Amino acid sequence: MLIAVLAVVDRQMGTCKSGGVELLDLHGSVAPRRQRAQRSPTLQTCCFVPYDEQSLASRYVDASVAEYAETCVSFALERMRRLLSSEADNTVHNLVFIRRLVDDQRWTTTASEKLLQYLSFPDSVVLKILDQIFNVAYGAGFAQNVNDIVSASWADIVSGDRLFGFARSDRCIKTCLDVVLENISTGSADDHINVVECDAGTGQAYSHVMRQLSMHPGISISYTATDPAPAQSIDTGLAEKFGIDVVEWSLESTKPVPNRASKADLVILANVLHRHDNISTALSAALSLVSDGGFLLIVEATSNFAIPWSFFALTHNVTNMSDVGSRTCGPFCDEQTWTTLLTNAGLTTVARKSDGLLHSVFLCRKLSSSTSLRQAPPTIIDVDDTSFRWLEEVKAVMSEEWNESDANRRSVWLRESAVNSGVVGMLNCLRREPNGYRFR
Repeated sequence: MLIAVLAVVDRQMGTCKSGGVELLDLHGSVAPRRQRAQRSPTLQTCCFVPYDEQSLASRYVDASVAEYAETCVSFALERMRRLLSSEADNTVHNLVFIRRLVDDQRWTTTASEKLLQYLSFPDSVVLKILDQIFNVAYGAGFAQNVNDIVSASWADIVSGDRLFGFARSDRCIKTCLDVVLENISTGSADDHINVVECDAGTGQAYSHVMRQLSMHPGISISYTATDPAPAQSIDTGLAEKFGIDVVEWSLESTKPVPNRASKADLVILANVLHRHDNISTALSAALSLVSDGGFLLIVEATSNFAIPWSFFALTHNVTNMSDVGSRTCGPFCDEQTWTTLLTNAGLTTVARKSDGLLHSVFLCRKLSSSTSLRQAPPTIIDVDDTSFRWLEEVKAVMSEEWNESDANRRSVWLRESAVNSGVVGMLNCLRREPNGYRFR
């Protein structure tokens, strides 16, 4: 049996009547259809990675990367030797340092066949740019012409070269970013990270870091790229694509720090500190951006200095740097010197990733004096027992009443010896519970 119910809609009066019900000013709209997800699923593998790693490039790229590095160094030193024997005394910067660099390094002339072979590879960007640099005619415009070549090719050098680009790879950078997220995350659904990159036009790390952070779907990101001349050095298209705020500011700027660049969870300094007049002063300026407990991610050349020398010290007079006497080779420092500089700045080095051929990546943490004094060994709970007797210990920890001072003083580590134990998944669930952010 069909039952019909009369409904009268008066659009002019805005009424709708049916039976004993009258609706006034009823407004209806079409519900949006469910949109198909645009992002592909994120596949993750959780494994333990050492905090201190050396000689990564030869292990994770291929054995030929060491030969490529040697080829680039030999080529640069050979051309520097020619430069010293030419009449370029008044047109090239830092000749005293260049002579010392050439005399101190052991190198042999690269065979032309090997040189041509590497020049034919698309990922031999550094060698191709070195070839262009040392073919520039010596004269009054030498430094400017070399600087123009480097500036035009810099983004390709740091990203596309097989050796130079490894320091931006997942093995070096993402493993450090994962450590940062692990320590700033509260386990809630609205986790947020505030990132600032200083001198981003030189560092060019923003595209790599945003891609790597975006692999964590539960994290929202605020990224600020600062630079003394952002319009000329930062790719505005990429900045808009990744939602990056661009700010005109430098580590040597006398202007106050912009509000959106302060209280950062992470400050990135990629290949920029050696360019400043005083490394300690530049570090201090970077530290002013970091919140207590926040991190600094530093990328610097620490070996085979002939390569980075060709890109910077041929065009910039480094003899007037106020701390050049305490650096290892002109404007550059080796790993030991960097470790000393970071310690003197009050930073705690958390992780170090070295490719063994050119760059080192340092992940450092800023700890206030009051926080560091309260640090205590973590509570460790073994979760191997299949009878789950450890569960009561976990429950007891989560039910404790902890105040803010306890939060800075104590953490809890869950330890499992089996490879595929599920402890990572359990930890992710526990961290969403009250007091769960204490767990590691």
